[in-house]
Amino acid sequence: MRSPLLRALLLLVPLVIAASGCSSNNETVTTPTPTVPVLVTDTFAGAISAGGVNYHLLSAQKGEVTTTMTGIGLDPNVTIGMSIGVYSLVSCTIVLDNPSATIGTQLKGTATAANSLCVKVYDAGTVTGTNTLSYELTVAHY
Repeated sequence: MRSPLLRALLLLVPLVIAASGCSSNNETVTTPTPTVPVLVTDTFAGAISAGGVNYHLLSAQKGEVTTTMTGIGLDPNVTIGMSIGVYSLVSCTIVLDNPSATIGTQLKGTATAANSLCVKVYDAGTVTGTNTLSYELTVAHY
């Protein structure tokens, strides 16, 4: 029969060995700092003719997207069509559209995930004959 002291020692030895594997060097755990999204502004320019359409592509992160018409030809009262949508390999699925954009017109939306976006600029019946109409727009996004 084993003595109670021997039995206690046999139980204590595995505990001492297990505890010796633990360290107490007080290591600090660093929590990663979340990445703050950066606002990016892309500028696009072009010209359209009667019945014409231009597309501009960009990549955006999740967040607000604001498209602003900043210039149209020489006449500040001229209107053209402006749309923004999601680009998927071969097509632009329009989400927001304004067929009579003037200088200062904005389309505001929210990208619910990182995605390829497309901006469509088109003649909505205001460009005539062989004339072309120049334009400039910006897209602010994350």
